Amino acid sequence: MTLGSSVGARSALALWILGLLLVLASGGWRLHDEMLQRGRNQQAELRALPLLYAAPLARELQTRDEPAVQQLLELMRDRHGLLSVELSVEDGRSYRAEAEQRADAGPSSVFDLGPRLGASVRVQAAAVSWPNLLAQDRLLRIALQHLGLALLLGALAVWLVDRQLLRPLRRLSDRARSFDVSQPALFVAANEAQVLQPQELQQLEQALAHVHTRLGDELQREQSQVRTLRHEITRQSEALQRAERALESKRRELEALERHDGLTGLNNRRAFDEALRREFKRAQRDGGRLALAVLDLDHLRAYNDLRGRAAGDDMLRRFGRQLGERFKRDTDFVARLGGEEFAVLLPGFDAVAAQALLDQLREDWRALVQEADPLHPVTVSIGLAAMQPSRPYLSPQGLLQAADEALYIAKHTGRDRLSMAA
Repeated sequence: MTLGSSVGARSALALWILGLLLVLASGGWRLHDEMLQRGRNQQAELRALPLLYAAPLARELQTRDEPAVQQLLELMRDRHGLLSVELSVEDGRSYRAEAEQRADAGPSSVFDLGPRLGASVRVQAAAVSWPNLLAQDRLLRIALQHLGLALLLGALAVWLVDRQLLRPLRRLSDRARSFDVSQPALFVAANEAQVLQPQELQQLEQALAHVHTRLGDELQREQSQVRTLRHEITRQSEALQRAERALESKRRELEALERHDGLTGLNNRRAFDEALRREFKRAQRDGGRLALAVLDLDHLRAYNDLRGRAAGDDMLRRFGRQLGERFKRDTDFVARLGGEEFAVLLPGFDAVAAQALLDQLREDWRALVQEADPLHPVTVSIGLAAMQPSRPYLSPQGLLQAADEALYIAKHTGRDRLSMAA
């Protein structure tokens, strides 16, 4: 049975490669353990060096036998695989033995030969690493050479599998990914792969070519339906966007109508009630001042009967503009409550300051309307109530009622005047 005859013949090769990888992993783990063990042994040898060589070195130093000292140092270097051994004496003498083979420096140790001699020995061990371990262990080098050969053979086996099996599979996968209903089937016919391609792959290519042919017409029909549906969705989406824009415009208009008076453009009664509650709570919380004036145009109904409704509406608009021009602070709030009745909220004003401001407004308005129509002037009556620490109110409705009562008094005591809440 050849590699090109059946896909089942690849299972043994795959198991062999898996076993090789397991051997490599096991060998690597054992090498790791060996390095750890050598490191521990190296530490133990460094600790044992003073016990083994301190006395002989001290004896040779006392006799001043320099060749013997040098031989002892070289013996320490060779027996324990050290990079260097250096002996230093306080009188300036120094002895050193270094290894010929270079390696990475590892742990070092220093020990004294006794206070009487004033000498110390410094030993430098090689680092426990893969390169050093390979340089010192011949058997390990041979084992790694064998493993390298096994890897080479495994790579050759993988190359054979790739050539005989995986390449045809990748080619088939690429052709499947390039599936295009506008193009004819690109799958290889059975007579184009008679020798090397597995029989299972030949059957698979034939099946995919058949599926390609069957799906081509079906996908084209589906794409036509999708294009029609997409066009309809686009049309409906544009219509929906137009409807949303119109609805948003109407919503903004409705919000403006809900909070503003259509004739004068001032805030309406709903907006005024919200502002009154808000400013009342703020003044009550902060112990501040809040003045509320309710204004009513005098003789407006008679003016409407005489001049017409359009002239009366124009009078209301002129008075609204007068209020908006007079009270320009960010905190001032002007509203039309209905008919010929208006209201002004003045946060931070006490009764005296608000009275002076509103009296000036009343006089300016009288002069304006008398100049325009001296025979039938439409004056204004004002009721004023002020909330301050010395005169608190229990609720916003109480403050508004006090201003209404003051307006009632102004109306019934001659009009064209300002009345303060008692």
